[in-house]
Amino acid sequence: MTFLAELPVIQAPMAGSQGSALAIAVSQAGGVGSLPCALLAPDALRAELSAITSATGKPYNVNFFVHRDPVVDAARESAWRAILAPYYRELGVDPAASPPQAGRTRFDEDAAAVLEAFRPPVVSFHFGLPAAALMRRVQGWGSRVIGSATTIAEARYLEAQGVDAIIAQGLEAGGHRGMFLTEDLATQL
Repeated sequence: MTFLAELPVIQAPMAGSQGSALAIAVSQAGGVGSLPCALLAPDALRAELSAITSATGKPYNVNFFVHRDPVVDAARESAWRAILAPYYRELGVDPAASPPQAGRTRFDEDAAAVLEAFRPPVVSFHFGLPAAALMRRVQGWGSRVIGSATTIAEARYLEAQGVDAIIAQGLEAGGHRGMFLTEDLATQL
């Protein structure tokens, strides 16, 4: 499936290191450029989509995280803070202070409302899929949906949920991997 692109290339979205300019360049070159949306508030998302649609009429992808919030294990948290305590003291860091949050947002109703006005050709999800109603909404306005799988079980899950394409992400992938059904690394692609 080429998603109507001239070339069988989908540029990997890289949250925090790229915006619409790279996505536009890739789309203009014949591939499917990707806009990483995990760090974008609705107004920023709208601005980036406006930039893409005013610069090119070629296919593009918008990528969202659908991660689960981590479950904090108090014993593990205490153990790693104890190990790092000498470094905290040396650097004058308060070990009780909360670490800065990454600011990553999940795909939600607000993001869907912004997307609906633009109806991007491709919407991809990392770390799972949104709620079924949200995914049906995206597919209902005509976007193709891509999910990332790191295991055969994840690929089968994505297929059963009705995605249009699956990205098989192996250990050699740069950056983070999109595991979502298990954290057992022995089962990964």
